[in-house]
Amino acid sequence: MKLDIKNFRSIRDQSVELAPITVLYGPNGSGKSSLLYSLLVMKNIILNPNRTTSNFFGLQFVNLGSFEAVVHDHHPDREIGFQIAIPVPGQNNIQWSVKFGKQDGRILLSYDVKGVEPLVFELPVSFPYRLDNSTQHGLHLNGQSVTIIWDGINARLENIKDSDSGNQFARNFVSHLNVPVELLRNAGIVPLQRGFFHASYSVLPVSPSLVTEDEMASLLAMDKNLVSRVSHYLERLMGRDFRVNVTPGTSIFSLDVTDRCTGVGTEIVNDGFGVNQVAWLLARALYGGASWICVEEPETHLHPSAIRDLAKTFVELMRIEDRRFIFTTHSETLVLALLSEVARGHLKPDDVAFYLTTKEGKETTFERQEINKHGQIEGGLTSFMEGELEDLAVLYGETS
Repeated sequence: MKLDIKNFRSIRDQSVELAPITVLYGPNGSGKSSLLYSLLVMKNIILNPNRTTSNFFGLQFVNLGSFEAVVHDHHPDREIGFQIAIPVPGQNNIQWSVKFGKQDGRILLSYDVKGVEPLVFELPVSFPYRLDNSTQHGLHLNGQSVTIIWDGINARLENIKDSDSGNQFARNFVSHLNVPVELLRNAGIVPLQRGFFHASYSVLPVSPSLVTEDEMASLLAMDKNLVSRVSHYLERLMGRDFRVNVTPGTSIFSLDVTDRCTGVGTEIVNDGFGVNQVAWLLARALYGGASWICVEEPETHLHPSAIRDLAKTFVELMRIEDRRFIFTTHSETLVLALLSEVARGHLKPDDVAFYLTTKEGKETTFERQEINKHGQIEGGLTSFMEGELEDLAVLYGETS
């Protein structure tokens, strides 16, 4: 997937190709999290466009503020723009994009098919937008004439019943048009503020964003299969069995872990926070509706050996569970562990993308670092190594 971002926070105009595992590393304040947040802003627009533009920047775990607060360099006359392009096997790609100022904007969907003139839908909109506008195209698909209606978010066929087997080709075509929106709809984040901080919970409604502690606990209480999968990976990573225990005769439950080495059990809030936050991370990554999972600093509160094991787990989740990850990180250990997985042949070089994130003046730049089959990164990890080399030089008396 290719992601284009314009005039969002410190990102003036950048294009990033996302691999199944994408890693953003670089100095503090360089703009790494802004890339993650751009996906969530798009998700907010898709889930509920009937809001003012400033409300699109409320991400539950953080509120970025008004349009003026997030537009690049605080220029209120600029447009914020996001676009995703999804490759289609045997063809070109599908692109969904939105551009908007403080109130007015445009939403565009295009489908490039080899040998055919690109199909383009474009709608001018004013936010809040109630999906009460649409555009349509007449097409000949597989020998049949059909009309596709698009409201800026969803594409559908006009007057075609699901039971009509003769129009299956047309329905498949429309489902392709909706792929970008569905990927964004299922995108999730594991924010820095994660973990379970109470000894007991009660079941509460779960929102599509799924970022609060109570939502995650409630999801686990309602999905025993998810609990089993979290326990499987948590035992391998941390030596902990994970359970949901309901207090008899009540709607109160606890999230508990058992140390496999000692047999001692406790509520997860009373275990180490590294165990706690990894359980939260695993639950979000393993949830059935997930597609792209954005993780802010997965190494938080973890020992280096646990970071290495977690990197291997991410690779396994990518291969077995078909998950896609975007990480921000300050951990050399995490980066080296993923590069080692390439060297071992568990990851192909194209399966992972490393971006050195820097900020010059007011603008963020994402520079892709090329990787070979031996897990070697072109130019080395200068962002991490320069400080270490300076310290080593001091220790060995080569500088004052």
